[in-house]
Amino acid sequence: MLQKFRLTVTAALLLGLVSSTAGCGGGKTPTAPREGPGTSASAPSAQPKEPVKLVMWWWGDQEAQGAKQWVDETIQEYQKLHPEVTIEAVLQTTDGLYPAFEAAAKAKKGPDIQYLWGGINTLGMAWQGYLAPISDYIPEQEWRHYLNHHEELYDGKLWSAPWYTQPSFPIVYNKELFAKAGLDPEKPPKSWDEFVAAAEKLKAAGITPLAGGLKDGWFGGWLFSVFGAQNLDSAEDIIQAVVSGDLTDRKYSEWVYKLAETIEKGYWNPDITSLELYQGLALWTQGKAAMTWVAGSDIRKFVTQMGAERVGVMTAPVFGRGKLAGTFGSTSQTLAITSFSQHKEQAADFIRFTHEPQRMKRFYEITGSIPADDRFPVEAITLPQQKEIFRWMTQNGGAYIENFIPAKLDSEGNFAGMQLLFSGSKKPDEVVQLLQDVVKKWRDENPAEVERFKSWKPNG
Repeated sequence: MLQKFRLTVTAALLLGLVSSTAGCGGGKTPTAPREGPGTSASAPSAQPKEPVKLVMWWWGDQEAQGAKQWVDETIQEYQKLHPEVTIEAVLQTTDGLYPAFEAAAKAKKGPDIQYLWGGINTLGMAWQGYLAPISDYIPEQEWRHYLNHHEELYDGKLWSAPWYTQPSFPIVYNKELFAKAGLDPEKPPKSWDEFVAAAEKLKAAGITPLAGGLKDGWFGGWLFSVFGAQNLDSAEDIIQAVVSGDLTDRKYSEWVYKLAETIEKGYWNPDITSLELYQGLALWTQGKAAMTWVAGSDIRKFVTQMGAERVGVMTAPVFGRGKLAGTFGSTSQTLAITSFSQHKEQAADFIRFTHEPQRMKRFYEITGSIPADDRFPVEAITLPQQKEIFRWMTQNGGAYIENFIPAKLDSEGNFAGMQLLFSGSKKPDEVVQLLQDVVKKWRDENPAEVERFKSWKPNG
């Protein structure tokens, strides 16, 4: 996605987008967390001589329940240490997060600190001159600890600081429904053939195998991210494909045909195109489907709603032959400094404060989401399903490829294409051609952007 702003607006216009919550995600395997207590992230603080007011625009609790409580608490703690600084946190809606920021940035009047999703969602803002490189204010020996920071690197600069991780996206499954269908709840399917066989058994037992919601489009991006990477070797592969490749090539399109197979066999909830993302996922928590995908940062909520002993987690079944097949995507949600802020040093100092050991510990305690910092002690993670996901992320991590494509391809290709495929309005060949047509149009209309994509090397 070039910018979630464009994605949101385009999706709203083309797909009847209503409000929704969704995340995005990753690239390179994040650094494994260190065992033992977190080391200090503290550093000499910026001490303004005059009173300073910082304004932070951010997303809220959507995929990290309790984050608002943590932000309020963290601001209070920071202000105790820096009485000359006051910080105002302003919540933004999902649909308003990027449009409001872009409007403010054009006017050069708005927040000092801006919450952004990773990858192209950050660099799209940087390329328009809306961000100051945070690496100019936070030393490399500090930001190198921030997980998934490679997604925000461009032209030798770090453009936003990872805040908390977004493992993207685990499948949660209902162990009781697996057992009812005669499946071993402790051995979830790993290959595509095993996955199809399990879905057949579930369906034969009168259980809907898979739940989702496509009305608002976001789930189409998720499906692309977990299945579309399987014939790729790295994030650079998908970047190369969007700037000059042919998306009808089986290497890039096989995921569409695999999904079509699941539709033809009747594995999904029949109302998937009339439900929004989280309405679809709710079918799983209601026990009406055996499996679904969830945002990794929010998995504690889903597991506790169902009951931890009833929930298993699994990665996407493998069918591809690329190095990313069988890996687990990851990204981080980030905090950036705006280019028009008059208080960049103080903004950086506050962002750095969020990585203090006590702040990270409290973030996990309150939200259940894992801070994006390799100094966060892995033993602090208590939920078994979350420990398993974190193991995948740190030991078998892969690219979250939705973060490495233009917004237009996501909204007009993945979002719309999945809606058309699942509704039966288009066949797989037609959806694949739609993806190619969209990316060709993007290339023709955005030559400068294409050049920036060409020079983007997320893996260094």
